[in-house]
Amino acid sequence: MPPKLATWIKNNEADIFLSVVSFAELQFRLDRAPATHKASLAAWLAEIRQRLAPATEELTERVLIRWKGLLADLKAKNRTMTCEDSLIAATALFHRHTVATHNSRHFEPAGVQTVDPLA
Repeated sequence: MPPKLATWIKNNEADIFLSVVSFAELQFRLDRAPATHKASLAAWLAEIRQRLAPATEELTERVLIRWKGLLADLKAKNRTMTCEDSLIAATALFHRHTVATHNSRHFEPAGVQTVDPLA
């Protein structure tokens, strides 16, 4: 983990929420990681899941309704987002969270607030 990101997490941990979509993306990548890295990555992911369990935002029906609204808004603007990013954006919009990402441009179409923890 980049030192700047580790510092940002340490300084903001009380305010961090993580989408279940982010955990799914991490698990997907872990499942495809080289065998030499799997054990350490699995241990890290298990620790993060446990530590952030109370701060994990699920995809509830209300969040998914917000997501469908976001998709309709994007279609009206002739804009697109990846499925994963649009689900994370809808979760953030529904809960009034800011998305921490190094790829802020991916979330611009949704109008969600972003912060770059590596900036």
